[in-house]
Amino acid sequence: MNDTDLLPTIVTIVIVAIIVIFVITILAKSIRIVPQAYAGIVERLGRYHKTLDPGLNLLVPIIDRLRPFVDMREQVVSFPRSR
Repeated sequence: MNDTDLLPTIVTIVIVAIIVIFVITILAKSIRIVPQAYAGIVERLGRYHKTLDPGLNLLVPIIDRLRPFVDMREQVVSFPRSR
């Protein structure tokens, strides 16, 4: 084999590898797991879209953005005694 015959093969392998990495990254960003006792707020193009329940959820990768989780557990607050 010649060096000129090997070059198109290497270029093809590199392009395919870049596409595969891009697809895997997009799929990883579209799957979100919300822990129990939390809620996830989804913004679509900067506006509120929906609230995610705990469990496995799917998002549109480029358009949707998940805000930090909201803790849904009870908060205990102490109040001073009234006289």
